[in-house]
Parts: sequence; C-alpha cells; structure tokens
Amino acid sequence: MNIKLDSSIDDQLLKNHLYFTYSYELGEQTVKKLLPLVPSKGDRFYWCPPDEDCELLGIGENLFDGQQDDMPSAIKGFSLEFSKSFLNVSSQKGGPLLFGGFPFDPNNLKEKIWSEVESGYFILPSILFKRIGSKTQVVLTIRKEAATARSLLKDFSYLDSLVSELLEGKEQEQSVNVLVSSEELAVPTFLHNVDDARKEIIHKATSLKKVVLARQLAIHGSFQSITQILHRLAEQQPQTYLFLLASNQLAFIGATPERLIQGTKSHFMTAGIAGSAPRGSTMQEDDEIGKELLKDSKNTQEHGIVAQRLEDQLANIVAGDVAVSSRQLLKNRDIQHLAMTFSGERKQGVSLIDAVELIHPSPALGGEPQRLALQWIKDHEPFGRGLYGAPIGWVDPIEDVGEFAVGIRSGILTETEGILYAGCGIVADSDPEAERQETLLKFQPMLRGVKG
Repeated sequence: MNIKLDSSIDDQLLKNHLYFTYSYELGEQTVKKLLPLVPSKGDRFYWCPPDEDCELLGIGENLFDGQQDDMPSAIKGFSLEFSKSFLNVSSQKGGPLLFGGFPFDPNNLKEKIWSEVESGYFILPSILFKRIGSKTQVVLTIRKEAATARSLLKDFSYLDSLVSELLEGKEQEQSVNVLVSSEELAVPTFLHNVDDARKEIIHKATSLKKVVLARQLAIHGSFQSITQILHRLAEQQPQTYLFLLASNQLAFIGATPERLIQGTKSHFMTAGIAGSAPRGSTMQEDDEIGKELLKDSKNTQEHGIVAQRLEDQLANIVAGDVAVSSRQLLKNRDIQHLAMTFSGERKQGVSLIDAVELIHPSPALGGEPQRLALQWIKDHEPFGRGLYGAPIGWVDPIEDVGEFAVGIRSGILTETEGILYAGCGIVADSDPEAERQETLLKFQPMLRGVKG
C-alpha cells in the first residue's frame, strides 16, 4: 500500500491532535486466515460473533495506557481524551477500537495465573484488521506529540510495511498442542458450597435467591499454538462468540454463547441465558431433552431469575418499553440452554461502558440479589475468577458503539499450563452432584480445543 495522507492535512492542523489513524481496504480477506501469520508474542486480540458477520484482529503496539484498578473509569476517561485528540489522516473512514476484558469482581483478585490481566486488560492496537461482511479494512493508529505530515508519513509507512510482511509472510511454525493431564480442583469444597447455598436459599436465612458457583479444571501440557486452539473452537463451537485476549505469554481464550450487552447508535440489546441440559445423541432424543428442559421447574426458576433482573436493568437505560422475546432453546455442540433476548432504544447520555457496569454480573454469572451473591462467592470460593464470567469485547471510543459477551466456556493459558473454568447456578432445587456433572459438560468445549 502506498501511504498518502489526505490532501487537507497540514502541520498546523496536526499540532492540535495526539492520535492519528490511517485506513485502507484489503478487499475480501478473511481475518481468520491471518491468525497463523501473527507472531505469538506481545499484545493481540481476536473476536468473531456468532453470526460471523464481522471479525477483529488487533496486533502491534498497545496504545491504551489506562490499565488500572478502576477499568470502567479508565476506559471512559481514555475515550473522552481520544475523541478530543483524534484525527483520521486518510481519505477513507475508519477508526481504531478498544478491545479487552473486565475482571469478574475487582474486589476479589487472588489467582496468580492471571498475572497482569487479572484486574482487567484492554488493547488499542496500532494495527487493526476489521472485517465487516466480505470487506476487510486495515486501521493503522499512531500516538505522536508534535506530529508533522512528514513524520506521520514515515510512521504510517513503517506500520504498513509490517502489514505487508504479515500478508506476504509464511505461517508461523505451529507446534502441535499436547494435553498431558487435567484435574478437577477443590471438588469437596464445591459440593459443600452447593449444599450450603441451597440450604441458605431454602431456609431463607438471607434474601439470597440464587448464587452462581464456578469450578476450575487445571491442565498441563504444551499449549504453544493459540491459533490452533482458536481454529478448533471455531470448528467445534459454531454460533458462539470466539475470543482471544493475549498479553506476552498469557492467553485468555474461549467460545461463549452469551451476549452481555450490544450497543448500536440507537439501541441496547442483551440476552438472558440460564438452565442447562445435555444434547441428545439423535435428533429425536435431542428434541425430547429440549422439551423437558423447557418444562423443568429447577431450570425454569433459575432462568426466570435471570430474565426478570435483565428486563428490570435494561429498563433503566432505555427510553420506552423493553422488547422481550419468547423463551427458546439455545443449542451448542455439548449443551443446550434456556434463552431470551431483551432490547430497547438507548437513553441519551448512557454510554456503552455505563451499560456494562450496570448489567455485569448478571444473575446468570453472579446470582440474585447481586451484591449478596458476590459477597457469598467471595467468602466461599477458594480461588479468583480473573476475567472468567466477566465482560469481554470491544468499544469504539469515538462512536460509543460495540459489543461485550460474557467470558464463559473459557480458560487462561500459558505455554505449559492453564486453568479452565465452568459455572452453574444454584437455586433451592439444586443437587450437588448434578451440578458437578453439569460443569464437567461445560468444560468439554475448551478441553477439546486445547487437545492437539
């Protein structure tokens, strides 16, 4: 690509800005095909929603310098600064995106394997590949004080040369992942916690109605090819949000079925997913299991708690009524869930990050009431969740649009070890061993993904 700044750009204009972007089309380039070409070190991310209508791949330097304990405030502050000091110096529309994950509970951080990403981690990449439909765009971004047209041309040309090297290069040598061992952690503690939570709900010792407990599965082996894991998840878990958030030697990766919140310019949309049952081995058996799930009192109660709170929460950030879908089955390869969608017209002055803060954690991931459930989890779970079960996704810092999913069916990996997570909602009718079996089912997508 021959970099050529827009003809209206002059040095006087550049002095008033700090962030600069340059965009151009790549044509019908599938972003997923670029993954094997990307170096396996440094900050990077990948995102593809269930309908596969878009893909995002971010690499290069991370220009977001707002990593801090209060990540929502950091992002809102950065977005405000960015929008005031941003300039597109190309003739084509296009801007960068912030991608990352929030912590499940910033007040409950205690898991070493999460390292620097445990309190939340976001990336604004110097090189972004963005596919919408069949068209792929490259967005190059630079942060530069006292920029001149000449210096920007030099810097953008350098970034473009990296893109060219990537497109023309050979695939990175892909090691075959090997799963040596896997081990359920703290099983007696989990079973005891399920029983304790159930009794507390039954006897109404507090106002607790539901608590979502998580479990860990420790894995050991060789997991050097994150690209291989992504491709396996894409093949095996269609109609899910496929995501990767990587920092140096650490990768948070998963295929989640659950949207937390999507914000367009005009609307907010969320989804309530809860209640679980396995898939059948035949179409007839699968239909019968699905019908039983729709009638099951325990799962209906669990899903009803989720649906009611999501509808109430969305009502606070939309103008007018909340549109609610009928209850239906959401079917993934290993498991099926009860699901509903909720949407409404955005209220003025409510940012996407405001909406994320309001809804997370939903009753599907924390419990009900929210504060009481979070405290119960903090007091009883012997580990930290890191980014598991928390919002992961992207936001456009200029347009304030984007989408966040819930980081479930996921794991945190190094090259030699990892922790996979799974959760289950505990209500009055819950049975400890049945909940354990449900989580074993939920571990399966990532277990298959990490195998060579």
